[in-house]
This record gives sequence, structure tokens and C-alpha cells, in this order.
Amino acid sequence: DIYTGDVDVVVCDGFAGNVLLKASEGGARMFSSFLLEEFRANWRRRAVLAVSAPLLRAFRRRLDPRRYNGANLLGLRNVVIKSHGGADSLAFAHAIRRARQEVERNLPGRIRAQTARLLYEPREA
Repeated sequence: DIYTGDVDVVVCDGFAGNVLLKASEGGARMFSSFLLEEFRANWRRRAVLAVSAPLLRAFRRRLDPRRYNGANLLGLRNVVIKSHGGADSLAFAHAIRRARQEVERNLPGRIRAQTARLLYEPREA
């Protein structure tokens, strides 16, 4: 369900998460590379590539892992975002944007309040 967009959060240990991320990034790069090879195979396809360039740029932008940089460290009193070690300026800007959104939305406070409600509210029998 990760690739269908049906999930918002995936919880796993660090190793499994890293394998998932690296495999996803590699798959996206491989798919993009194969697609470009097909477009460059002959002059007709290159003509289609020229016409399709805006669409392909939008698609490439959507698959760019730098746009999804920054992972929350949950269970803390304040917002902490872990950025990828090899992040460039675009990726780091996206991590900062994520941190700002979480501060504006008071994510740690909302998680704390919801957790307290789940733990301490009486349950129906």
C-alpha cells in the first residue's frame, strides 16, 4: 500500500525503513533511466520526447527523493527532523519546510494529547 498512496505513515525499525527507502529511490532512478533510454531509441521517439518534455519534467520532479527529505523523530517534546546525510540544498530546504509545518501545527503537543486520551480515558466495555 505504500506505493498506492493509501498510507500516510509507515512504522518500522531503522534497518527495514532504510532498505525500503533505498530500494524505492533506486527503483525510481531505474524507471526514469529506462524510460529515457526508450525515448532516445530512434528519431521518432526523440520527437515524442520533445513534445512530452514538460510532462516528463513534472513526473521527474514528483519522483525526486529530495522533495521528501526529513523524517520526524517522534516521542520528543519538540520537533526534531532528521535529514539525509547526503542532502543537497534543495533536500535540506524541504526538511526545514517540514519542521516549520510541524511547529506551526504543534505536532508534538497534538501527539501528546491524543496519546494521553488513548491511555487515560475510560474505555467502553
